[in-house]
Amino acid sequence: MEAKFLGVPLLVWGGLCLLVAAIFVVVWPKDRLADASALRLFVVRWFHALVWVFLAASCFLRIQPALNGLANQVALAALITYLIFMASLFVRY
Repeated sequence: MEAKFLGVPLLVWGGLCLLVAAIFVVVWPKDRLADASALRLFVVRWFHALVWVFLAASCFLRIQPALNGLANQVALAALITYLIFMASLFVRY
């Protein structure tokens, strides 16, 4: 049986996540970073795309039921990465 989420195969979800990641490599909120430190610039520049790569990896791992535990850990890494990204958008350091 094919693994699905909302009736759509996980392979498709993973591909869509990679597409979104590719978009966020090109489109990012550079206007918010006029006076940002190097660390903040790096986090805001790359972490949002990294979140989507983690989500894609989680989708691909879930295709194989034996890897669901690892998929959960990768999804947790996506959440932590996203929280760091959001904090970097709104907190100056």
